[in-house]
Amino acid sequence: MKYGYTRPVDLYDEISEQQLKLESYADRLFTEAHSDSKKRYELEKLLKDTISPGDELFVTDLCILADSTKQLVDIVNDSERKALRIHVLNIDVVIDPSSQFSFHQVLYEISSFQSDIVKFRTKRGINQAAKGGKQMGRPRRNDENIKRAVEMYMSKKYTLDEIKEATRISRATLYRHLER
Repeated sequence: MKYGYTRPVDLYDEISEQQLKLESYADRLFTEAHSDSKKRYELEKLLKDTISPGDELFVTDLCILADSTKQLVDIVNDSERKALRIHVLNIDVVIDPSSQFSFHQVLYEISSFQSDIVKFRTKRGINQAAKGGKQMGRPRRNDENIKRAVEMYMSKKYTLDEIKEATRISRATLYRHLER
């Protein structure tokens, strides 16, 4: 039997794109409801209860299947015991006991996988912080201080150092606002 597994990790493909890619390969699709690394019930059900020896599993990327190199190693080891073939569509790799990869290819794929995990975790952290009301990016300067710095500059009574000392506005920021 051929199974597909998706979850909402949208580094390369959103969930709908993952499903679209997998539906031509998989007889049955398992879709995780969340992108968290914990409580991945659909993956557990698929790997522990559903898959039989000789079955095939299709995913679009390694980071859909695993959240760490350790978890990926565990899944690959388990798949070898069950004689399961894992197809990773976006990198065109089939993982099975007879797979032979060059050392360079293995290093490249592991490096790419780890980079994807870092990107995903960073993106998820930023999204969670934004949902929690956290302001992203550099904090805005106090408009009153900028206005005061421009007025001091235009009066020609103050040096740039005196303006900076009084308003905490750098020369670059002052000049940028003068150009407006």
